[in-house]
Amino acid sequence: MKKILIPMLLLGLNLFAFAQDANVSMAGGFRNDNEFIYSVKVWGEVAKPNVYEVPIEYDMLGILSIAGGPLNSAKLSSVKVIRAQRLNDEEPIVVYVDLERYIETGDESLIPEIREGDIIMVPPKFGKDFIRNFASILAIAQSITIMAYYVDNIMDK
Repeated sequence: MKKILIPMLLLGLNLFAFAQDANVSMAGGFRNDNEFIYSVKVWGEVAKPNVYEVPIEYDMLGILSIAGGPLNSAKLSSVKVIRAQRLNDEEPIVVYVDLERYIETGDESLIPEIREGDIIMVPPKFGKDFIRNFASILAIAQSITIMAYYVDNIMDK
């Protein structure tokens, strides 16, 4: 009996110690000032990616501003909004947003509604990944060239 009771007690203590704060909820709710808030995740090329509790009146641009705004390495022409829940079967799970076009035109219809649990994903520009990968490829090519040089010199002797 003790062999079962002790692990169960330890497990219960761990669950209690690492339980989430009761005030934090993934469902929308009201703040003390009766303002409705909900959770949105902001990932990718923003200054402060995180999960944010935002007021209901905030749009995508307001939420990105809370996250510190996009970095210079952000590809603003293909920001994704990944829906936590679809309103109907025809609605896409991923909505692509062209923020560059919005900046050029000011057309508010380009900015989708953000809902509880949505994820805003700001992808990097191609160049950022390309430069990082190119540096790795260059280092590997340099190592192979040096090895080939030494192998060639050993074979000639």
